[in-house]
This record gives sequence, C-alpha cells and structure tokens, in this order.
Amino acid sequence: MTPTTPQRWAETWRLIRSDFTRLADWLGGGTRAQKAYWSLMPNFQAIFWYRIARYLYVNGWRNTARLLFLVKLYMTRVEIPPTADIGEGFLIAHATGVVVFGKLGREVSIMGGGGTGGGVQPLDIGGGPGYPVVGDKVFFGWGAKVFGPVRVGDGVHLSPDANVFVDVPAGSKVYGPRAVIKPPADTLSAPSPPPRQEDAA
Repeated sequence: MTPTTPQRWAETWRLIRSDFTRLADWLGGGTRAQKAYWSLMPNFQAIFWYRIARYLYVNGWRNTARLLFLVKLYMTRVEIPPTADIGEGFLIAHATGVVVFGKLGREVSIMGGGGTGGGVQPLDIGGGPGYPVVGDKVFFGWGAKVFGPVRVGDGVHLSPDANVFVDVPAGSKVYGPRAVIKPPADTLSAPSPPPRQEDAA
C-alpha cells in the first residue's frame, strides 16, 4: 500500500462535506430539517466517523483510530477500517452489510449489502495486502462485491449481487447471476385441458 501521509483537519472536513453533499443530492436536496435527520442516519454516520478515524490514523494516532473504528462499527454495523483509502463524495445508500477494505476513488456509490474485501491472495497492488483498487464513479448495486487484489476502472457499474474476482476495464457493466424460476411441481404435471368444441370447429 502507498505510505500514508499526514492530513490536515481542513482536508478531512472538506471530505466530510463532500460526502454529505453527495448524500443530500442522492435524496433530492431536502429542507434543513431533513438534512439534519439525514446526517444522523447510520449510512452517513459510518462515513463521518470513518473520516475522523482516518484522520487520526494517518496523523499517527493509530490506536485511537482503531478504537474509534470499533465504536463506529458497533453504532452503524458498517465495517470501514481507518486503513481504507476513500476519495471524496463517497455514498452509502443503505448501511446494512457494507464492508469496505482497500482503495476507492471519487464518488463511489454502494447501495448496501456489499463492498470490497480480500481473502484471495496477499498481493498488494495499492489498496493494501490482498485488497482491491476501485476507480472513480464506480456504482455497486445491492449485494455487489469486489474481492482480492484486482483493479476496477472508472465508471464501472456493478449490478446487484455481482461478484468480481478479476480486473474490470473502465466503463464496463458487470452483471450478477440471474434468478432461475422453477414453476410448482403440480403445474408441470397437470394435463392440458381438452380443446373446446368451438376451437375444434
């Protein structure tokens, strides 16, 4: 992974503002009261506390950052360690089941139930040992996941439940497995109705 460099608080706050602006735009703008409510939702709280933990981590307060990560995990159930490197305008639509490891670019969107992780091999391509590098403006449909040291190019659209284990070129669309529909057994075995007389005529 690229060595971390110290980050000024002003830069951290700019990233937080960009994240919230992205969320507000996603939800259609909203009144001041609505925005106050949205700021308390677990999807934004997860990003907010990740940014604080990341600030602490890159500035040398690593044990404090890890402790804050645990508190945030208990609060929101979103797992984003301070070692993750995420660009501005990060959006989590639904907090449930989101896990993010590695390096993500600008304006990445995760709908929920997925994210990025390792577990394939320990190769480091810039996102940390065994973790992916995701480009700008990548969209994760519900349940979409990227595993291992792979690169996902800018503007890639991952459909719901798509599982990625290889590099994906920029601008690609990745489709997950489609559901298989099996009719009820009685429908398959039932005999066809006899033709009506007017049909036979």
